[in-house]
Amino acid sequence: MLAEFKTATWKLLADAYYYSGLAHIRNRGRVAILTYHRVVSDDMVRAEHIQPGMYVRTESFEAHATYLRERFVVLPLASLLELWRTDGLDSDKRYCVITFDDGWHDNYRYAFPVLKKYGLPATIFLATDYIGTSRWFWPDELAYVLGCAREQTTEGDFARSLANALAGRSSADGATMPVLPPSTESNGQIDSDRLIEQCKHLPSETVAGFVHRLSQVLGVRLPNLRVLLDWNEVKEMAKHNITFGAHSCSHRILTNIPLAEVEDELIKSREALQKHDLAPVPVFCYPNGNFDPEVQRLTKATGYLGAVGCEIGLENEKPEDVFALKRISIHEDAAASDPLFALTLSGLR
Repeated sequence: MLAEFKTATWKLLADAYYYSGLAHIRNRGRVAILTYHRVVSDDMVRAEHIQPGMYVRTESFEAHATYLRERFVVLPLASLLELWRTDGLDSDKRYCVITFDDGWHDNYRYAFPVLKKYGLPATIFLATDYIGTSRWFWPDELAYVLGCAREQTTEGDFARSLANALAGRSSADGATMPVLPPSTESNGQIDSDRLIEQCKHLPSETVAGFVHRLSQVLGVRLPNLRVLLDWNEVKEMAKHNITFGAHSCSHRILTNIPLAEVEDELIKSREALQKHDLAPVPVFCYPNGNFDPEVQRLTKATGYLGAVGCEIGLENEKPEDVFALKRISIHEDAAASDPLFALTLSGLR
């Protein structure tokens, strides 16, 4: 009930913001760097149990493209860096940069045709170890396993199986999983998204072992489905105004690993792009948006000219910190209509 009230309230605010003309004023002279992940069909959402914050529907993405082309100067990311360097931004114009994180296959299948249709540039940040493989990121594995298990059993049995897996030992490294108190939603169900967020604080090897054990306990296996790009798709998109940047190799959260490994992630992910005859944008994308001063220092020292995180907001004629560029996360719940999209683009949400 509370969630429905919040949704209705936000829609009312979005309508007021959009029809008042404030949307036209708010973005003037500013840059909105947009973060997309996946562009998918409704069938894919159901079949893969995709987290709500990870996708927009294909119809919504085309509506976004129309909105942006009519109201914004949509820049390639490298062009934005050059305009900042030369003080070239016009204070009367509204600027936007489109970015995608991770390198999902649906970026090629659904987003790319729309970007070509409307002549819009974009940058895709690749987790290079995953490109051209059938691997999944562990949060998506976990979401899939939990989603399928929920469909196959009662909530009580599901909770008991989850508790058993949490109490067990990781098959990957022999470590005991800490007990993660299951957060609950208003209907009494275990909150899968909260569990995924809690797992992000654990070593990646421990989480991988937990996901494997949970899959066995719940009797759910991942489908034989490629969810990420291959290098041929990357190269085809690179011929049509799509640029690529580094998002690490392994997609591990950099603040959770030793600095020597952070440096390897920074260098080798860029080298992987160059190995495939790509000219990577000189901007790094921190996995999960996590960084600290030492990660920033290494990012700069290894030759990048900037980096993007997950802090929400707009950038101005000069960024406050080019190695902590603000972005705006775009997902279906926040951008399913022009008023909602406009309010999200304000950077206020």
